[in-house]
Amino acid sequence: MNKLRIALVLQLLFFLGWGAYLLASRDSSVPEFYLETEPVDPRDLISGTYVALNYRISSPEAPSCAALMRNSLSMYVRLADSGRTVNTVDGPVPVYDAAECAAKAPAGPGWARASIQPSSWRPTARYGIEKFFVNENDPRKDLRSGSVVAKVKLGAGGQLLLLDLVNKI
Repeated sequence: MNKLRIALVLQLLFFLGWGAYLLASRDSSVPEFYLETEPVDPRDLISGTYVALNYRISSPEAPSCAALMRNSLSMYVRLADSGRTVNTVDGPVPVYDAAECAAKAPAGPGWARASIQPSSWRPTARYGIEKFFVNENDPRKDLRSGSVVAKVKLGAGGQLLLLDLVNKI
């Protein structure tokens, strides 16, 4: 009976530690920003209910990005205010876009880590925010990429964190 209690306490400590790590990784001092999505039609019954998202930053057009997209498996993309705004239900919000790319993590804010997904047609950058999982009864499950903007922020190590989806007007 004692071994069972120890095993249960260890499991409880593991999940408490994991939860604390997840809460700490969402540093509130890091500013939130918005990314514009592009249309895509998801269909995947195995993964659960989610909204599939595609972003303009998945195909960065900055001059420093072209060679990295063809010759690397990962890169860092500096996200900066594009000067454009999108009207949402929360009011107009500034949209960020890819300003430049680098092979290694540069010093300074605004750099997001991306992995390159090779393709015979055109490689794409993936940031880990291409799926937004929702509850089966959540009305957002019927949202389509292109009709929303993604509210994101940079986490530890340049990892983008998807916080919410906001409807465009």
